[in-house]
Amino acid sequence: MNDRLTAVIDGANGNRDQFERFCRSLSEEQLHRPIPESHWRVKDYIAHLATIDIWVGGEWFEALASGTAFIPRGDDGGPFDIDKWNDARVKERHDASLDDLFAEAAQTRAALYSTFPRFSEETLASRFVFRKKEISFLAYLEAWTLHDPAHSVDMLKALAEKQADPEVRTWLAHFAPEAMREVADVNADATRI
Repeated sequence: MNDRLTAVIDGANGNRDQFERFCRSLSEEQLHRPIPESHWRVKDYIAHLATIDIWVGGEWFEALASGTAFIPRGDDGGPFDIDKWNDARVKERHDASLDDLFAEAAQTRAALYSTFPRFSEETLASRFVFRKKEISFLAYLEAWTLHDPAHSVDMLKALAEKQADPEVRTWLAHFAPEAMREVADVNADATRI
């Protein structure tokens, strides 16, 4: 596999390990706290990150790996709405345990990674508009590795007492604020990962 893709996998796996440790350090009360200025709870971000790879890997990456044009459509055939899709997946997992969520996350991540060996140099260099900027698919993948830390920042809005946690601070200190804004709900436009 391409060394740049191996680096993406290593980065995503390292962040997932840190994210899981962070989540498992939370009490039931903390997991159920609402996020300020959001309709999600802390645990809903965990459900989101456990399921987003279903769509990203199962639909979009699979199409790219197969060399197929990808035009996302909703179940009704209309334009695909990622926010609606995310909300439905989160709602379906409202009462899921952390063990169940992280087991599903491991499964969906493995399926997503199975597309990587089929990405050609041409696919990695292909360009598209993401968040109003034209980027390469490889640049998207590199930003995607920040998805777990970005939503950890979102979760910390409801967890003031965890903001001073040395392990969390050390982990999140590695990320530039600008990079975190690229993938977090903070200052994001309507399209979210």
